[in-house]
Amino acid sequence: MRKLWYSPTLRTAVVYGAAGLGFSGANLIMAQVLPTAEYGVFTLVIALSNLGSTLAPAGVDGIVQRRSLDAGPELLRRTMAASVAVGVVFTIVAGLAYSITLPMVAIVLTSTIAGGAMVVAGAQFQSERRFGLSLMLTQSPNLVLLIAGLVVLASRAQSAWVPLAISGLGFVVAGTWGWGLLFRERAQKGYSETRFPWTEALAFGGLNAAGLVLTQLDRLVIPHVLPLGDLATYGVLAAIAGSFFRVLQMGVGYTLVARLRVSRDTPERRHLIVQEAKLVIVLVIACAGVIWLITPWVERWLLHDKYHLTGSLLVAAVVSGTSKILGSFTRATVTALATPAELSMVSWLGWVSVALAIPAAMYGARWGLAGVIYGVALGWLLRALAGAYVTLRHLKLPVSIPVTAP
Repeated sequence: MRKLWYSPTLRTAVVYGAAGLGFSGANLIMAQVLPTAEYGVFTLVIALSNLGSTLAPAGVDGIVQRRSLDAGPELLRRTMAASVAVGVVFTIVAGLAYSITLPMVAIVLTSTIAGGAMVVAGAQFQSERRFGLSLMLTQSPNLVLLIAGLVVLASRAQSAWVPLAISGLGFVVAGTWGWGLLFRERAQKGYSETRFPWTEALAFGGLNAAGLVLTQLDRLVIPHVLPLGDLATYGVLAAIAGSFFRVLQMGVGYTLVARLRVSRDTPERRHLIVQEAKLVIVLVIACAGVIWLITPWVERWLLHDKYHLTGSLLVAAVVSGTSKILGSFTRATVTALATPAELSMVSWLGWVSVALAIPAAMYGARWGLAGVIYGVALGWLLRALAGAYVTLRHLKLPVSIPVTAP
C-alpha cells in the first residue's frame, strides 16, 4: 500500500483539493452573504460558465492529448474558431432555457470563449506531463472565485453580478496567460504537426460533452422540477459533499491518460489501472466518512443553520460521487487507448446515457432533491459501463502471456 501514496493521482488530487477548497469556500461565502434567490442565480450562471468553457474547444483539447501538435497560431486559430461558434450557440440556448438577464448572458459568453482557450492550453501542458503548470492554469478559476467571494464578504454585496463579473475576468486572464506562455516556448519543442481531423476532435468533444452535461445536469434540471430554494440547497451540498468526490474524479482522469499513453504493453496498463483503483477505493471510503462528520459542523458554525442537509441527501451525494469517479476512470482509459471509431461509439453511448438520465432525474423529483441526484447518477453508471466495455478490449492479454500477469 505504501506505493499507492506515491501515485501521481494522489498528488494531483491534493492540488485539486486545494482548488476545491477555494470553490467550496467561495460558495459557502456566497450562500451566507447573498440572498437565497441571488445565490441560486450565482449557482446557475457558474454552472453554465463552467460547462460552456469546457465544451467550447469542441474536442481540440482531446486532440492535443492524443497527438504532438505545434501550439502556434494555427492551433490557436482553430481553438478560437471552435470556442466562438460553441460559445454563441451555447449562450443563446442558455439564455432561452433559463431566461437569464443580458449581463448574465454576456458573462456566460465571455467565460465560454476565454475558458475554451484556457482549456486547450492546459491540455497542451498536460500532454507534455507538466501537470503542475497545467493544473495551475485550469484551476485558476477556482482561486478567482474565492477572491470574488472575499470581495462579496468585504463589500456585503447583495447581487450575484459582482462575483460573476470577477469570475468572467478570471477566465480571460487565464486563457491569455496560458497561450502567451505556449507561444514563448514554441520554438524549443520542435513540434511540426499543425493539422488534425475534425472528425476525431468532434468524437472526443462529444465524449467530453456528455460527461460535462452529466456533471452539471443536477443544476440544469432542478430549476425546472423543484423550487429555486432547492437549487441553492444543492449548491451547498455540492460545496460540502460533492467537492470531495469532484477532486477524486478530476485527479483520476487527469494523470491516467498521459501515463497510459506511454505505457509499454498490456500488462503494464493492467497493473497501472489496478494500482490506481486501489488508491481511489481507499480515498472514496475516507471521503464518505469525512463528509458525514463535518457536514453538521458546517451547517451550524459556517451557515448558521440557514441550510440543512439531511442524511438522505448525503447518501445520495456519496452514490453520485462514486458513479462519477467510475465514469472518470473509463473516460481516461478510452481517451488513451480507444481507436477513433471506438471513441465515436463511446461518445454516442454517452449521449444515450444523458438522454436516459434526464427523464430519470425528472421522475426522481417526486422524491425531492435526492431523487434528482439518483436519476443523474444512473446516467453516470451507464456511461461508465460503455467506457468499460471498450477499455476491456484493450486490456486483453495476448495468448502468449499468462492471465496471471499483473
